[in-house]
Amino acid sequence: MEPISMIVGALVAGASTALKDTASQAVKDSYQGLKTLVIQHWKAKAKDDAKAEDRAKMLFDELERNPEVYEKPLESKLNEIIPKPETALIKQAQQLKKLLKEAGYSPGIDIINVGDNNNNIQIGNKNTITTNK
Repeated sequence: MEPISMIVGALVAGASTALKDTASQAVKDSYQGLKTLVIQHWKAKAKDDAKAEDRAKMLFDELERNPEVYEKPLESKLNEIIPKPETALIKQAQQLKKLLKEAGYSPGIDIINVGDNNNNIQIGNKNTITTNK
């Protein structure tokens, strides 16, 4: 898995779970730490432009409201601003994913699609259902 894809996956999983009341403080702190590191990189790329930080925070706000929709825009932006993420960023993303897994969150299985007649049931992410009649 590419480092940016792994980081984005951790951010999406974190946005989906860390903001819930049931999430542990460790998960919340780890998500916030990863988010902060990404925003710092974003600012550094923009040479500490205050508007860059605002844009980064806006994208994270949107990600937290609707993680599936904003996953691709975030990944695209991170590929642009952090083409080769440093070790600290990768380790923070790995730590968040580890904490989520330990807490019983399964970011790889969080969407359930049910077909028209309940004949097509699918669990997972980014799957499709093709029905031949």
